[in-house]
Amino acid sequence: MDLVRAKELAVRAPGAFTAFFDDAALFPPGDAPMAEAVPRHQEHRAAWYGDSVGPFVCPHGRLSELHHLPGGDGPALDIALTVPQGAAALAGAVAEATAHPRVRLRAVELPVAASTGDLSSLIAAAVPRDVIVYAEVAVDPDAVSALAGSGLRLKLRTGGLRAEDFPDEAALAAAVVRAVRCGIPFKLTAGLHRAIRHTDPVTGFEHHGFLNVLAATVAAWQGATEVTVAAVLACRDARTVAAACTPEQVSAARRSFTSFGTCSIGEPVADLSALRLLGGA
Repeated sequence: MDLVRAKELAVRAPGAFTAFFDDAALFPPGDAPMAEAVPRHQEHRAAWYGDSVGPFVCPHGRLSELHHLPGGDGPALDIALTVPQGAAALAGAVAEATAHPRVRLRAVELPVAASTGDLSSLIAAAVPRDVIVYAEVAVDPDAVSALAGSGLRLKLRTGGLRAEDFPDEAALAAAVVRAVRCGIPFKLTAGLHRAIRHTDPVTGFEHHGFLNVLAATVAAWQGATEVTVAAVLACRDARTVAAACTPEQVSAARRSFTSFGTCSIGEPVADLSALRLLGGA
């Protein structure tokens, strides 16, 4: 479905999906060149669905590429900066981003494998207070619990280039339930190209649906068990999943499930529009 047709189908759900799609066009499987990804991001932000588009996700190692793009006098680019090297590179990465004339740092994302005690101190010293910090941990409830009280948000990886990169419904359900119960906002990344759970016809990989995750978060907010939440994640019936995502429920659930990274903004926009869930102009 193209975005013109998506606009025709869209109905209003004001604010329910604001800044829900983090633009990860630079990452697999899209792997867009920077010179294409940035103008396309700006087009998305200016489109009728623009308020649903979050920051441009940029790896620390590619910040320098932004210096060479045309339009240097244009508005700053809101970015979520990924720091794959972890805490050791955090201070330098943040300093480079905040000094960059072309960007406005909105969020930082980095892997965390151990205690957050020292990390919290490092973040307080290196990261501006208005910048959100996401800690990527394993899809495991104990790893999620370790972030409780740290002030950090949670990042979970839900896909990749191998079948084993995709956590099953039970594992993801346990992590989502724990995040909701601990009051830890979270974002997801990788594998969430479509709204509803499906099997990729080319790779055979089982993909979670981002709308399934929203519905599962709604269920977790309502006190559902991990088994029930896993069943919501496993559901492949679009009408059933969509029915669990009224605007009011979505707005509440998004206090927990803040956003997800996608290398294709068009696909989630088209899916939500086809289900008449996305607000349009």
